[in-house]
Amino acid sequence: MYHALFVSPWSWWAAGPAIGLIVILFAWIGGRALGVSTGYGSVCAAAGSHLPFFGAKEYHEGWRIWFIAGLPVGGIVAAVLAGGLAPTLAYGQLDILTGGSLAAKAALLLVGGLLVGAGARWAGGCPSGHSIVGIAQGARSSLIATLGFMVGGIGVFNLLYALFGR
Repeated sequence: MYHALFVSPWSWWAAGPAIGLIVILFAWIGGRALGVSTGYGSVCAAAGSHLPFFGAKEYHEGWRIWFIAGLPVGGIVAAVLAGGLAPTLAYGQLDILTGGSLAAKAALLLVGGLLVGAGARWAGGCPSGHSIVGIAQGARSSLIATLGFMVGGIGVFNLLYALFGR
């Protein structure tokens, strides 16, 4: 049972409803929406950011910092328990695109992260927040944002495949 729950990947038809149920239960029991971009805002506020944007009430809820810290820690713990922790700087197709240059990979990831962050603020939340939390709570704006993310992602994929595909 341990192996089936914590080591083997779950199929989409089990993992999707499980994530949806957790989100709905969290909102129902805790009265809060679970989202990564708001948690990141809490980290920025706790780090002493003086920007007025981070003065909002939701950025001063301490549990969000623990949520953000738990994401990488939980991933590391899961990898260790599964016997598969093997840190590496290899990054698959990005290595091929950049010729393995660490500086080029870092630059592309930084620019990509800034674009994702700006898009998340523009859309009123990150893709996971809209697509998982917002849709689970029945927000029409999250459905529209998710459709936009999907259309944009499919478009960019096809553009990059046309330019760099095999």
